[in-house]
Amino acid sequence: MASAESHPRPQGEAVTASHRTDATWGLPGDVVRRGDAEVDAGGTWWDAGDVEDVAEMLASRRSRLWQVVNPAEMAAWVFEEPAPSPVDPAPVDVDDGWGSGPDEAVHEAWAFAGWVARMVVPDATNTAGKYWILSHLTDAVPARLRLTVGVLEILGLDETGERVWLRSHAAPIVSAMDVGAVDLEDWGRRGIDMEEDGTKTLAEEKVLLSCPDLDTARWLLRQPPVVAGLRLLSCWVAAGPYSFEGRYRPEIVGRAWRASELLAGDDIDALTGGGFDRPYTGVTMTGDLPAQRSFDADAYRAGGDEHDRLCRSLIAHLSRSGSAAGSGLAGVNVDLAWRDVDGHQFIAEVKSVLAGNEVEQLRLGLGQVLDYRHRLAAHGVAATAVLLVSHCTDPAWPAICADSGVLLLTAEEEPTWPAKLDAAAGTVHG
Repeated sequence: MASAESHPRPQGEAVTASHRTDATWGLPGDVVRRGDAEVDAGGTWWDAGDVEDVAEMLASRRSRLWQVVNPAEMAAWVFEEPAPSPVDPAPVDVDDGWGSGPDEAVHEAWAFAGWVARMVVPDATNTAGKYWILSHLTDAVPARLRLTVGVLEILGLDETGERVWLRSHAAPIVSAMDVGAVDLEDWGRRGIDMEEDGTKTLAEEKVLLSCPDLDTARWLLRQPPVVAGLRLLSCWVAAGPYSFEGRYRPEIVGRAWRASELLAGDDIDALTGGGFDRPYTGVTMTGDLPAQRSFDADAYRAGGDEHDRLCRSLIAHLSRSGSAAGSGLAGVNVDLAWRDVDGHQFIAEVKSVLAGNEVEQLRLGLGQVLDYRHRLAAHGVAATAVLLVSHCTDPAWPAICADSGVLLLTAEEEPTWPAKLDAAAGTVHG
């Protein structure tokens, strides 16, 4: 397994780590404008200076690609929140009946290939066949799909979905490793291997990422530094030589593009679980509770019931607003997580407040939600933190929470929730 020490920060034409801020990925902070390009200035592993470096790096290359896209716009796009290009218009037309042919595993592989092309290839709709191709290698066993940008294979996967490999520019991943936003030990536990890539194309610093299956590859592409690395490498090689016009098969691109739509691969929610890991199922109370004199079994059950009531109240409220909430996010065991209708990610810690435990529950809840937010940020997931309690009698607590970037909600003030959640949307602290 590779380590941070075995991947020194790429020098020269690479993303720099200077002028870092304390903001997290996706924070709508100061906006830097270059031409028609805008980018949020600030990230745990990147900043506006990195965008400028990438823009200069790309602009230094004489390429016909700049007749289609602008180097500054592409530099901003590299660091934007991951989202694929729209399904429509597609690069080519495809038979709508194709999706009913392949079995589920093959269909998922094609969907993933189409989704990756739409996610990491610059202006994928207008550059297909001119700067990138998708190949279907039927002579291999099992058959394979290969995404080539410029002269470099960016993605390869078995059509069965049993193996997936990706090439990425090293700089964003190494920068994220330096600040703890990428955990290689966690990658190793998931079966992800990262090694230096030795292919000689345009002297860029590359890493080869290998995944044992499609589910793991989908998880990997939830990580913004990985998407940034793939985009940066794709921009760099797309601006270089390209000699595969004769190998372009529009029907292959069209099928993958269509598959990505049919399997909901066009939506980032397909990779991030719709803003949460699993549906909320409530709290299960065991029949046998501790019998110590200091333990109040009735109060324990009452607290559990109140916690469940609060969770279900928030879920119902969000549902009426068009958002679905569930439990957990990116493996972090938050009480509730959801995205609002504008795509802003939220997490909530829920605490029942009964007689005599208000201060204890508020302190405990604030600490827990800060813990969860920090752990998510370390994995590149930016979220607005909410603490929901039954009630709060101390007027200082809303300000105490606000000082830590946490929104305090109380059940007794439910009519105020919409305005407060709207005001907090997108505010991320770390």
